Amino acid sequence: MSQEFGNNGPEYYDEYEIDLREYIILLWNNKLFIGAIVVLAVIAAFVISSFVLSPQYETKTRIQLSNYDGLYSEPDTAVQLLSSTGLMKTVMSDLGVEMSASKLNSFINNNLTVNQIGDTSIISITVKNKEPALTLNTAQGIINNFESNSNQYFKNKIENDKQYLADLKADLEEINSDLESNRELIAESRENGNLEAVSLLVQENSSLQSSKRELRKEIEEKESKLLDFYSLKVLDSPYLPEDPVSPNTKLNVAIAAVLGLMLAVFIVFFKEFMKEE
Repeated sequence: MSQEFGNNGPEYYDEYEIDLREYIILLWNNKLFIGAIVVLAVIAAFVISSFVLSPQYETKTRIQLSNYDGLYSEPDTAVQLLSSTGLMKTVMSDLGVEMSASKLNSFINNNLTVNQIGDTSIISITVKNKEPALTLNTAQGIINNFESNSNQYFKNKIENDKQYLADLKADLEEINSDLESNRELIAESRENGNLEAVSLLVQENSSLQSSKRELRKEIEEKESKLLDFYSLKVLDSPYLPEDPVSPNTKLNVAIAAVLGLMLAVFIVFFKEFMKEE
């Protein structure tokens, strides 16, 4: 048993070593061909990256949505509004760039990224374009138009809430007036010995006091929200990009070199296989 293993083992490894040596020799004999393919791939990648592909510039910005409850403070809604064709059409029109609906959609899909950061009300916006100045102006235009729409929305909402707050204060004054009137009636009823009327008035006052506490709490919450209100905060302003983010010439050349090497080796082995056949 051990004898057979001893005989078969060396033969197997000898054959493996011979085949491996042949492969190495085969590759060495075709080194010029392999090198030429790699060089051609590298040159092609460099030329395409440097002279054919258009450079893409990128700028980023972050905004914090309003702290006031409403449509423009909801992250999911804000993301949809910021990446809408309606907003982008206004931005491009302000910049003097005319685009069809299909081009606007293509631009949004390929050049604009809008994301909510975690579970916060912070939105990140990334804009790409072929020109640095246009990239910056597009990002700034998105923020300006969204902020303008947000300001108008909250202006109307706050006006309505202030009117509602005024109504609450009027109700509170009415409750205070009713409480004062009931106190006088309670005093008169006690003097007249009308205990039943006193009991009813005391119960009514208890209910009015409960309503008064609820109204005061709601008024304080509304006033606090109005005092702390902000429509939009720009946490990071967009910047003028100096260097393109794509194409990445070094990366493209490295990838081309690897792919060229793989292709050359495949061709060499394929040619050798066809000869043996």
